[in-house]
Amino acid sequence: MTASHQHPEAALPDGIGDEKPARRRWSRERFGRWCLILGVVALVILAVSPAPYVIRQPGPAFNALGQEENDDGTQQDVIQISGAETHDTGDGSLYVMTVNIVGNPQSQPNWLQVLGAWMTPGKDVLPVEAYYPEGTTVDQRNEESALMMTQAQDTAIAAALTELGYDVTEQMSVASVGEDAAAAGELEVGDVIVTIDGKPITNTEELSALTLTEEPTEVVFTRDGKEHRVEITPKLTETDNGEVPLLGVQLQYEYEFPIDVSIDLGDVGGPSAGMMFALATYDKLTEGDLTGGDQVTGTGTMSDDGTVGAIGGIRQKMYEAVSLGADYFIAPEANCAEVLDGGIPGDMTVYAVGNLDEALDIIEANAADESTDGLRSCQDAVDAGVPQS
Repeated sequence: MTASHQHPEAALPDGIGDEKPARRRWSRERFGRWCLILGVVALVILAVSPAPYVIRQPGPAFNALGQEENDDGTQQDVIQISGAETHDTGDGSLYVMTVNIVGNPQSQPNWLQVLGAWMTPGKDVLPVEAYYPEGTTVDQRNEESALMMTQAQDTAIAAALTELGYDVTEQMSVASVGEDAAAAGELEVGDVIVTIDGKPITNTEELSALTLTEEPTEVVFTRDGKEHRVEITPKLTETDNGEVPLLGVQLQYEYEFPIDVSIDLGDVGGPSAGMMFALATYDKLTEGDLTGGDQVTGTGTMSDDGTVGAIGGIRQKMYEAVSLGADYFIAPEANCAEVLDGGIPGDMTVYAVGNLDEALDIIEANAADESTDGLRSCQDAVDAGVPQS
């Protein structure tokens, strides 16, 4: 008989028996950690990467009845008038509201900034092309904005003086001449246009009605008080409406005022301060306290006939008005759908206007603590079918 011997299993050190599963677990954990790290790095890179947007946010407000600081540190009135008696405007304010645009084609905000703006009620996120159309540089945009501000100041002064019964004459002058334009070398900035192709040009309506051809066209203009006549052949130029024969000049209104009025807000640009400039000019030239001590905010372009036009960034301007503690806000009637769509912040009272007279009625009624029942709200404007921008 053969005896069999059974040997008990040899005892193994702890961990030796499950070496392969442990290695697998360790590999999975390391892989997971690396995935997490790479994911975080990717998110950080994405967050700080430039986004093809600009951010529109509330900008500072400027009291058109107050003073602003010069480059040398001295103070001067925003609106200065000579040649006519001016009056104390009291303790009230007529605030010019602005917006700040964060970003441009060369310096775009990052995705983290864009996400933050999307989540902030007082900010808008817009494609960069909304402010910088393809081919437009930052310098060109700034020049256009500065030109619009100059025109806004002139039309505001014209509207206020006309409202007060002054005689104001208007004419069209050359604001810029394209480098390769048909008129290059013939017309200069500041030339006052008298006629083009025998047709008087004194306003934008007459300019819009003008149809040019690729034939020599007589242009009559004045320079330094002397009349000149030249023949210019319009050049085919690409526009939004296709190729059109153009002289290649940009015209702007130029007014002859019976008194001297100057407006200076430093680097602020754009056309939207027009209404508030007109109201402030009117206030300075009339007796009494127009605002009654109210802190009045508002925005809108101003035509020389007193028409108030639509602007951009009204939501941002309303938010800034709330932060100022303004008594109320005056909005162009053509912006009212946007006002209602975005919601009026806080308990701000917003009035709708279509012209300078209506804006004056609002301020005078509030200053006198009279009933405002007859004044239009934005809901009134929308319900009445006022065309919206």
